[in-house]
Amino acid sequence: MNKTTTIFSGFLAAFAAVSFSVAASAQAPKQLRFGLLPAEDPTLMVEQFSGIAKHIGKTLGLPVDVKVSESYNALIEGMRAGHLEIVYVGGSQYLKMLGLGMKVEPLVLNKDTNKRTYYKSCIITKPDSGIKTFADLKGKTFSFVSPTSTSGGVAPTYMLLKNKIDPEKDFKRKIFAGKHDASFLAVKNGKVDAGAVGDFYFWRWKDRGILKMEKYDEPNDKLINAELSIVACQKVPNTPMVIDSKHGTDFINKVRKAFLSLPEKTANAYKIWPSTGFVPTSHKDFEDLAEMAELKKKIKAAQKKKKN
Repeated sequence: MNKTTTIFSGFLAAFAAVSFSVAASAQAPKQLRFGLLPAEDPTLMVEQFSGIAKHIGKTLGLPVDVKVSESYNALIEGMRAGHLEIVYVGGSQYLKMLGLGMKVEPLVLNKDTNKRTYYKSCIITKPDSGIKTFADLKGKTFSFVSPTSTSGGVAPTYMLLKNKIDPEKDFKRKIFAGKHDASFLAVKNGKVDAGAVGDFYFWRWKDRGILKMEKYDEPNDKLINAELSIVACQKVPNTPMVIDSKHGTDFINKVRKAFLSLPEKTANAYKIWPSTGFVPTSHKDFEDLAEMAELKKKIKAAQKKKKN
């Protein structure tokens, strides 16, 4: 055996040892703890999501638990601390996890009752507010959901900056409402002139009797015969289930398969994010959102530089 062959054989042996070590360290969890973003009454959310959790748990032979976080950041920290195995989040929270160095993977995307695998971030106002364009927002009061909310933070900020509205200086006042319900109600009750929300809530709010509207014309971004109107919308990828990568490829694929076998009725019981089931996803589906977040940073940096 010559020296080259000896070196190559040694490399293969080392590679095999590393591969075996990685495979051995990837252990399936003994339970599945699901984390949900705060939206409505936590008790109701857990009750509605329980069918989804039980289906996944039964398929994998694991006990399950469902928790609603106190905030968007609290959910991320819960995942990072190892207190949650799977979280149901917006794309921006997934990207933030990666930005924090967390090793996570998107499992599936929600497919809503209109068969969409995307949804929209919309800026809403009252029809009589006089706000029709982005320029009309200058000097007004505005409500975001959270800085890390996909449709209530990242996407609306991107829209505003792209249309030459700087949230840091062009609003009379801005607030972070914490939930989509709260942002919506802040606009409806006149606490702010305009606000950002996810469009999938329009149907939910109508069903709950807190939003009067005839229908939502999604292709044209219009609320028909409604007490609120839409200024503009931006598409974003639908909500993903995200799992900790430490559990290994084999287990992750089993979890993904379990989600894909979820009955439509069970999926749609979770009324916060209406669903007809889930479709497979990967990081590629969030590249545009990542680009949006990066462009938002560049625009803000350029505006700050120009100001100085």
